[in-house]
Amino acid sequence: MILAGVAVSAVSCSKPAPDRRRVAASIFPLYDLARRIGGDRLKVELVLPPGNTTHHFDPTPKDVARLSGSSLVFGVGLGLDGWLSDLVRNAGADQVRIFELGPLVEPALVPAETLAPAPEGSGGAAPIDPHFWLDPVRMRQVVDLMVDSCRNLDPEGGPGYSLRGDEVKASLLRLHTELDQRKDRWKGAPVVTFHGSLFYFARRYGVEVAAVVEPVPGQEPTARHLESVVQKAREKGARALFTEPQLDAGPAQVIAREAGLPVFEVDPVGGLPATDTYEKLLLQIAATLDRAVAVPAAAPEAVR
Repeated sequence: MILAGVAVSAVSCSKPAPDRRRVAASIFPLYDLARRIGGDRLKVELVLPPGNTTHHFDPTPKDVARLSGSSLVFGVGLGLDGWLSDLVRNAGADQVRIFELGPLVEPALVPAETLAPAPEGSGGAAPIDPHFWLDPVRMRQVVDLMVDSCRNLDPEGGPGYSLRGDEVKASLLRLHTELDQRKDRWKGAPVVTFHGSLFYFARRYGVEVAAVVEPVPGQEPTARHLESVVQKAREKGARALFTEPQLDAGPAQVIAREAGLPVFEVDPVGGLPATDTYEKLLLQIAATLDRAVAVPAAAPEAVR
């Protein structure tokens, strides 16, 4: 009986072997595509619970346990979900592969004019923008990368992954077409964003981001930078300021009062009831832009 107890204890304490039919994704937009590609063939887990910021994550034991037994985790990379490697290690998933998708979809730099003023003589270069998922054209590339990864994990399910991947790509193409048809209404109506999450969407659909309140997520902007944001908002005739549900909107409210801007909330990550598919996530941004451009532009002297 003692030997049997020792054996049971040894089994229960051992690390679970990776299951090729279990994968995970760091953030909701990647998770939504992965679960649709996987269908009934894969068990897909979401690592970052909806409502949390992508840049900083303090996981609970339950969050860690969800990764146990996974064989592959889709991540953003580009400095956004750096917490993912520690989480995988804490889950004891030594053999899990983290596949960072961002470097493979033509990442772009953050526009230098939206950054906080650099200290004199620092010569800091613009960082790479990791928020590629807000461009559905790039996400069609992501689908291909995910399909290939799933086929490598589970060759027998390859035809199904390809078929479902094509269906997802077709849906993303329809989404892109709809957004492209709506983009003319957003021209000439600059917005101020809370942090730099919308640049990929903005480039694709002609939206002007006049300024960013918090260039470094989680780092409170300086008084000098806030003054710069107010000035840019006035000079460019910004229509609105966009906050995000994952982040403290306090500094944004100060800017909005100073610049005379209405405030709208935009969710750049999704996973909540109103944004429980990738398509809903981007259509929510489009709907918020529609509301923002309906606000009459204030004359510069009216907001000083």
